[in-house]
Amino acid sequence: MSSASSQAQGHSESDGKVNLQLLPCGNIGIFDIGGKDAPSFLHRQLSQEIRNLQTGQGASTCFLNKEGRILLYFDLWKTAEGYQAILFESQKEQFFPLLDRVLFAEDVRITDKTSQKACWILFGEGVPAWFHRLTGGADCQPRSFHVMQAESSAMSLFVMDWLVVPSLLLVIDGETPQVDPFFESLSIEQADWEQFHALRVEKGTPWPEFEVDETMIPYECGLENAISVTKGCYVGQEIISRIHHLGKPPRMLRGLLIEGHDIPLRHQPVQDSKGTEVGKILSACWSERLQSVIATSSIRAKACQPGTTLAVAGKTAQVAVFPF
Repeated sequence: MSSASSQAQGHSESDGKVNLQLLPCGNIGIFDIGGKDAPSFLHRQLSQEIRNLQTGQGASTCFLNKEGRILLYFDLWKTAEGYQAILFESQKEQFFPLLDRVLFAEDVRITDKTSQKACWILFGEGVPAWFHRLTGGADCQPRSFHVMQAESSAMSLFVMDWLVVPSLLLVIDGETPQVDPFFESLSIEQADWEQFHALRVEKGTPWPEFEVDETMIPYECGLENAISVTKGCYVGQEIISRIHHLGKPPRMLRGLLIEGHDIPLRHQPVQDSKGTEVGKILSACWSERLQSVIATSSIRAKACQPGTTLAVAGKTAQVAVFPF
């Protein structure tokens, strides 16, 4: 995400579409959550309404502190045996300790499955057709998953909505499953994280350690869909409810279209016309589709209206809503 040098990678020269790309995914944590008290425990602790999830469905959710700030942001999936949590970046080390400290006499088992899985992200315009063919006709519906066999290993296909193009998370049993022949037969190109994050920023999807950290409340970093304002009490709920009913979060996640070709650094100030700081750069990259530098920033409410002209490192930056 630091230069425009790889801007053409993964794109068709004829129509600008993103070819089918495969990204090895080692920065992921996978945890199974079971036990007869797991549904009630998760309901009390998490910001999302998860009781209505059916087997094969998932939802984004947060684990907050009492001030409503984000300790964890992850995807929770309903499985036949219970639940499965999928986390990225340093959250995979924080997940068990944070939940274990609020677990007392309940019958809840949290099991780290990370070392027993191998993961890839598949993305591109061809994902729905690939998914439909591989699953024998299933719809590529975001926030759903299917389990099938890949060579001799079980593979879970999680349909995600992270990017401006369709995407899947492929989770295969085994640390080093023998699936190379399987992938090679599909004529899929290798991707890198720079490509992934460029498409993520275009969509406006918050990501741990970029838009999401322990200083943020969900409304400030674009996670309105990861919280419920109708469910009962959970940690941080009072703050979330107050902001919801006031309708005035202090900051909101917005996109920036920035002139020139220089990619601003993370945490670089975003300023208004008077030179007052109204936000900081959270993610920044070159967008091949838009032929522009784009970025995300949590911007003060007074300056976050679409079309507002701001500045980053002396360059004009126009506020935009997502997706770009």
